[in-house]
Amino acid sequence: MTMKKQKIVIVGAGMAGLTAAAYLLKDGCDVLLLDKNDRCGGLLSTFNSNGFYFDSGPRAFVNSGIVKPILKDLGMEWEFLENKISIGVADQMLRFDSMDRIQDYQRMLTGLFPQNAQEIEKITAISSELSEYTRVLYEFDNPNFSDQMNDRKFIFRKLIPWTFKFLHALRKFEQFNIPMEAFIRRYTANASLSDVLLQHFFKHTPAYFALGYYYVYLDYFYPKGGTGVLADLLKNKVLEGGGEIRLNTRIAAVNPAEKTVTDADGQRYAYDDLIWAADLKTLYRSLNPAGLDAKVSAQIDTKTRQTLAAKGAESVFILFLAVNRPPEYFRARGGEHLFFTPSTQGLGETNQAERQKLLEAFEHTSKAEILDWAARFCELNTFEVSVPALRDPALAPEGQTGLMISFLTDYALIEKINAAGWYDEFKTALEERVVRIFSQTLYPGLAEDLLFKFSATPLTICQVAGSSEGAITGWSFETDVPVVNKLKDIPKSVLTPIPGVYQAGQWAYSPAGVPIAMLTGWYASQRILKDARKAGLIR
Repeated sequence: MTMKKQKIVIVGAGMAGLTAAAYLLKDGCDVLLLDKNDRCGGLLSTFNSNGFYFDSGPRAFVNSGIVKPILKDLGMEWEFLENKISIGVADQMLRFDSMDRIQDYQRMLTGLFPQNAQEIEKITAISSELSEYTRVLYEFDNPNFSDQMNDRKFIFRKLIPWTFKFLHALRKFEQFNIPMEAFIRRYTANASLSDVLLQHFFKHTPAYFALGYYYVYLDYFYPKGGTGVLADLLKNKVLEGGGEIRLNTRIAAVNPAEKTVTDADGQRYAYDDLIWAADLKTLYRSLNPAGLDAKVSAQIDTKTRQTLAAKGAESVFILFLAVNRPPEYFRARGGEHLFFTPSTQGLGETNQAERQKLLEAFEHTSKAEILDWAARFCELNTFEVSVPALRDPALAPEGQTGLMISFLTDYALIEKINAAGWYDEFKTALEERVVRIFSQTLYPGLAEDLLFKFSATPLTICQVAGSSEGAITGWSFETDVPVVNKLKDIPKSVLTPIPGVYQAGQWAYSPAGVPIAMLTGWYASQRILKDARKAGLIR
C-alpha cells in the first residue's frame, strides 16, 4: 500500500493528535506522536483517588454527529451511558430530557423574574428556534464518516435534503453571530436576569451558539469507565497500528526549512509533515523561520503577532469532593450533571469592573479585600456539578459518592496571587467557600459528610495542558480570534502559513470542544494524505 512511508510527527497527544495519528496509520504512514505530559489525552483523563474516580476534563461529551461516528469509522466500540442535564436556579430545578423543557425553563425564569415575563418569552422563542437549527447540525452523523457514501438511495433521500437544511441553519446562525451579552441587552435591562442567562458561557460567546445550546443538552453522553476512556481507546488504536508515542517530551524548537522539531533535551525529529495539536502560542514562540522564502516568512510573522496578541478563553476552578452519602441522594437533587446558580442576583460588576480593578491595583489591594471579592464571586456564580457514580456505579465505593464542582474563572488574577506567594491559601479559601455554599443550598450539611477534598485551578490546567492562560476551549472572543470561527470554514482551520505544518485541536477553531478537536485532527490527516497521493507516495 505504501511506496515510501510518509514520516509524520504530531505534537500533542490530546484528542486531536490521537485522532490524526489513528487515521494516518490507517493509510500506512509512519507516525511519531510527542507529548510533554506523562500520559495521553491532554485535559482529558479519569483518575482514581482512594477508590473515587474523577474526570479532569469535560464532565461528559457532546456527540455532535462526530465523536461516535469517528470511533465507529476507526473500528472502536465502547459502552456509552446516559447523561441527562439539569439546570437549577435558586430553589428551582429542571431536568432537560426533551426539547419541550425549553418552555418549562421559560416558566422557571418567569417565576423568578415575574416583572420580565414578556422579555423572557421573546428570548425563549429565539432560543427554541436556534435550538431547532442546532438539532439539524447534530441529528445527522457527519457524512465524512458514513459508510453509505456510495449508496445512491442514501445520498438522494437523506444526505442531499439534510445538506440543504444544514446550509439554511448556517445562514440563520450568521444572523445571530453577535456576542451573547449584546443580544441579551436588546431584550432586557434586568442585569440579574441577564447574568443568570449569561453565566453558563464564556465571555462574548456568539449568541447563536449559546441560545441554541438547549438542544446540545440532549446530545451529551458518558463513556462507561469515565471520560478518559476515549483517550485510552485512541491511544491503544495508535499503538496497535504501529504508531510510536513518546511522552515527557517538550518541544523547544520547530525548524520548517529543515523539517525538524527539537525537544528540550536537544533530540531532533525529522518529518515530512508536522501536525501541531498543542497550544498555538507555543508553536509560534518555538518557530525558527531561518531558510524560508521571504514572502512566507512575512506571512508567518503576521500570524505570529496575531496569535501572541490573542487571549485564551476563561479557565476553570474544579473542586473534587469525596462524600459519605450514597449516589441516590444526589440523583434526587439534580442528578448526574447539572448547572446550578444559587443566587438570582447574578455576578454583574463582581466579574466585570471589580475584577478588572483588582487586576489593575493588585499591588495596592489587601489580601482581605481579594478574599472578600472571591467569596462574593463564588456566591453569585454558576456551577457545573458532575456525579460520575450516577452514570457508572463502579466509579465510587459502595454507598459513597465523588463530586466535581467547577466554575469559570480568570487566569490572570490567580497568576498574580501565585506570584505574591499565597496561592495555596487562596485555593483553600475557594474550596471552603464552595463547600459552604452547597452545604447551605443544594446539598444541606454537605460539609459534615466530606471524606476529603482537593482542587485544580487555571494554573493547574496551564501546567498540565500547557494551554495559554489555562484556557480549556481555546481562544477568547474578547480579543480578535486568530483562527477560524465559522462552521463552514472548519476544513480550512488546519492550515497554517508554515510549509509542511498543520494545526489541529482546541486552538484551531473557536469555540471548540472534543468533537471539534477530533474533527480537526481528521481534517489535518486528510490534507496530508491527499498531498501524499498526489505525489504518488501512497496509493
